Order: sequence, then structure tokens, then C-alpha cells
Amino acid sequence: MAPVLENGSRVAVIGGGPAGSLFAYFLLTFARRVDLDVAVDIYEPRDFTKAGPIGCNMCGGIISETLVQALAVEGIDLPPTVVQRGIDSYVLHTDTGTVRIDTPLRERRIASVHRGGGPRDLEERRWGGLDGHLLSLAQQQGAQVIASKVGDVGWDNGRLEVRGKTTTRSYDLLAGATGVNSIGWQLYEKLGLRSRPPQTVKTYITELKFGSAMVTKYFGSSMHLFLLPLPRLDCAAIIPKGDFLTVCLIGRQIDDDLIARFFAHPSV
Repeated sequence: MAPVLENGSRVAVIGGGPAGSLFAYFLLTFARRVDLDVAVDIYEPRDFTKAGPIGCNMCGGIISETLVQALAVEGIDLPPTVVQRGIDSYVLHTDTGTVRIDTPLRERRIASVHRGGGPRDLEERRWGGLDGHLLSLAQQQGAQVIASKVGDVGWDNGRLEVRGKTTTRSYDLLAGATGVNSIGWQLYEKLGLRSRPPQTVKTYITELKFGSAMVTKYFGSSMHLFLLPLPRLDCAAIIPKGDFLTVCLIGRQIDDDLIARFFAHPSV
């Protein structure tokens, strides 16, 4: 039977990325519309204001314009400081040639974003990240952020219990919004929920500082995709963002040798 929230109910959200932040944002928004007073705690150990890996969710950082428009309909506008660049085309590179694929009417239907405070080589904070922006919106709606990893979950007299690094709290509802690299799957199994981790492949992600003028000159508003005959490499992408390029490799057993061979390939 689905839980019914009442005045004074407490909700825990494990994970403060886009999924967790938007869940908290809309839960509190809809609760306010029906005069329901609920408390929401978001457990998120990362500080999205910090540059480098410590404040980043380690993703390519591509979102569709459909999502941007859907958020706008709900009153959530992504500011120019979050959207690094609008993407209006894809350039596909293979070992036999290159082809450009434009979006209809050259509309910028894809947006490139940072998933944290920016790359570690950031010298001037001119940009924000998607995750930090959405988390701040949830906080403005009343969500409390607990800067801690969740160590364990369990039951406390029929209520859900979440144990952080320094706190243990009981809740009426728990929302899991964790990624594949977290221990979320094991936590949910402890509650008696059946869960199956998705199959994964390895990724290599790095940010290269080129400067805005160089990025615009050589990459423009195109996302570059690579399908190359390199063993263990499924695909790769170079994504322009402000002063930086995000390079993503996806495959199996990605190591220094494969990374070096990718950057040395003539198509790259």
C-alpha cells in the first residue's frame, strides 16, 4: 500500500543530483499547493560549488532542449551561467571520413552543461553547474541538505531510518536517486526491496582548457562523436563548453594505453 503523507511527515532523498533535487522541488511545490506541511532532507556529500572532481558528478553534461523547455513550463529557467553552449549539430568521425548532421532548422536542441562547479583548471568563476543550480532551487522550496553520505538504512518501529555520518533520522518516505557508482542498490535491498544494478561500461572523462575563442573556432556549436576501430573503445565524444572541452570515452578496460591511442588517432 502506497504511503500517505500528512502534516508533519518527513521525507528523505538519497542523492542531490538532478533526479533527487527535482523530486524534492516538485514534492514541496505540490505539497504547498494542497496546504500540506512536509519536511524534506536531501543527503548529498558533494559540494557542487567546488571546482574539480570533488564537486562534480562525473558525466558528459549533455541535456536535451526538450528537458530545458519542460523545466521552463514548470517555472524552472536554466540561466546562461548554467547552459555552457547550445548544440545545433553533430559531427561524426570515423576512420574513413567525417559527416555533419544538423538539427532541423539548425535549432540548438541540445545544451552542454557542467555537472559541478567547473573543471579543476578553472581560473575565473563565470559559470555554474546544473546540479548545484537545481539543488539550490530545492533548498529555496524548503529542502534541507545534509552534507553526508548515507552509511546504512533500516526500520525504526515501522518507519524508515537513515543513518548518515553524524546523524540518524526516521522518515515516512524515502526516495532513492543514486547513481550506479553508489552503494544505493545494497541499501535498498536491506529494506526488503528487490533491486538489480544495471549493467555498466567504463568511462573516461576529462576537461581540456582551450579558451572560448579556440573552442568556437575549431568546434563551434557541434558535438563531435567518434566511432573508431580501437579495441575496447565503444565510442567517444568531444563536447564544447565555454572555455573547455569535455572528452568522454566509453568502452571496456579503459586504461592509459587506450586513452593515448585515442588522442593520437588521425581522426582526433
